[in-house]
Amino acid sequence: MQEQKENKLSWLAVLKPYLKPFYGTIALAVIFMIIDSFLTALRPWPLKIIIDKVLNGQNIKIPLIAGWINSGNFDNTAILYAACLALLLIAIGTGTFSYFFTRLIGNFSQHLVLNIKTDTFSHLQRLSLQFHTKKRLGDIITRLTSDINSIQLLTAQGAMLFLTNFFLIFMRLVIMFWLNWQYSLIACSVLPFLFLAVGWHTVKIKTASKNARASDGEMASIAQETLGSIRMVKGLTQEKRQDQIFLEQGRKSLGEYMERVNYQARMAPIVDILAALGLVLVMFYGAKGVIAGRVTIGDMIVFFFYVSNFYSPLRAISRQFGNFSNGIVGAERVAEILAKDTFIEQNKKGERAPRFKGQIEYKNVSFEYEHGQSVLKGISLIVRPGDHVAIIGATGAGKSTLVSLLLRFYDPTEGSILIDGKDIRQYSPESIRQQIGLILQETYLLSGTISENIIFGCKTTPSKEEIINAAKAAHAHDFIIELTEGYDSHISEQGANLSGGQRQRIAIARAIVRKDPILLLDEPTSNLDNVSEALIMKTIKNIPHQPTIIMVTHSLRAAQMADIIAVLENGEIIEYGKPSELIYAGKFFKKYVQAEHLEK
Repeated sequence: MQEQKENKLSWLAVLKPYLKPFYGTIALAVIFMIIDSFLTALRPWPLKIIIDKVLNGQNIKIPLIAGWINSGNFDNTAILYAACLALLLIAIGTGTFSYFFTRLIGNFSQHLVLNIKTDTFSHLQRLSLQFHTKKRLGDIITRLTSDINSIQLLTAQGAMLFLTNFFLIFMRLVIMFWLNWQYSLIACSVLPFLFLAVGWHTVKIKTASKNARASDGEMASIAQETLGSIRMVKGLTQEKRQDQIFLEQGRKSLGEYMERVNYQARMAPIVDILAALGLVLVMFYGAKGVIAGRVTIGDMIVFFFYVSNFYSPLRAISRQFGNFSNGIVGAERVAEILAKDTFIEQNKKGERAPRFKGQIEYKNVSFEYEHGQSVLKGISLIVRPGDHVAIIGATGAGKSTLVSLLLRFYDPTEGSILIDGKDIRQYSPESIRQQIGLILQETYLLSGTISENIIFGCKTTPSKEEIINAAKAAHAHDFIIELTEGYDSHISEQGANLSGGQRQRIAIARAIVRKDPILLLDEPTSNLDNVSEALIMKTIKNIPHQPTIIMVTHSLRAAQMADIIAVLENGEIIEYGKPSELIYAGKFFKKYVQAEHLEK
């Protein structure tokens, strides 16, 4: 069997193709952010002008405007007004550019998340059944919803916080070294210790976030499984047991989150203490410099402003690292889904299948889900157009697998399956499935109207008359018109407001309106009473366009209505023939019939 490739896809690799359409928006947002950071860096300079020039009468050292202010052409009042106006204009500028930057990033992140959700949902639908049988549904839903939503926090708040603070740090660092490189080196002396502490805690926070996300997925799976089987849970009075299981998983999830909170809580004071240490060193040496007359008071105030605010971005980042780690972990969990190969679904080079006549041939077909564990062994079977073949056998004999191979949910490990003489592997899976009707033991109906469920899967929208004719042929029309809104009546989730027989007849009406040349039925009457079973089988037998039918069943009554019966045991066909022949001449089918009579 073809093995699924386990590709590794980093979270950055996931985001990269989605970022490409927004490069222009991102570039404009970055420009606005740089201007905002630059203006923010200018905030203390009006104060320096007031202290040094207006109050102390000293010449100032400011690029571009120093000569203009020191020229003596302006009195102190005019300089004071100009400094106050400059401070106000800086505030207006930072507010304006911050607004546009936030709007652009917010708009970009919302569209980004929608695109990722849409593509992930589409990819999930095209992953193999093997993937879906191994993964718990609750965990998949968690990845599709909360994990992707956490990416929005990463791209919106994360981008704003990291990029804004990065440029603020850069601008302030440049100005600090321009003002006094010795004091700047003193201020930066604590940075290696700070980066070491932040790096270590970041790894721990990310690990804890990943474990917490996985625990959330398990909780969602438990909730989905319990609520999806609520009748059984209530019927067997297992509510307390499920409460306990959910509580235990909740406690495990809480423990993971608390571990993350603890690491995050430790990081904030470490950053604060190291930042305070850097500021204390600068204050000590700076004060000595002012006393010695090496720097002005205004220079020192500006420098203190930059140093004290130099560590603020690092504090802000440290306090939000838990949320950023959540976003990164969410992106990694989504990456795991998108890295999965879609198996057969990726074979888009297959040609489109023509309209089938309905002849089916299994040619020495063998199949393994796991290497070395055969499910089917050398199956050879020919079904003529319009024939009705029943596949019977014990549970685990491989009956449903036989049907799954025809739908190309999987491909044979050995041998081939032919429709109208052509190997189905030369056709795209989509073009095959569009011509095969499928009726399962549990008929899944979608939330919507009766009409919407009947036409579900149709390539073109049938007329109202065609829908009604299909329902009549499926013996569904009479109960449909008795509903409050007839064909416009809404079906609750999974058709819970309809009986099993009614759901099956709607599924048959769907197959009839599609006019599929092949119809596959997997235990279509197993949950029905004798009267409903007889009606369903009569309906199947009299489908107007007479499709080729392969039916998997445990019901001998249903099997005996078929043209041909194939008995499957341990993955092999051990008996094959007409029902009337096998009852008398057959060995294994006869035993099934005798066993059923004994049970009665």
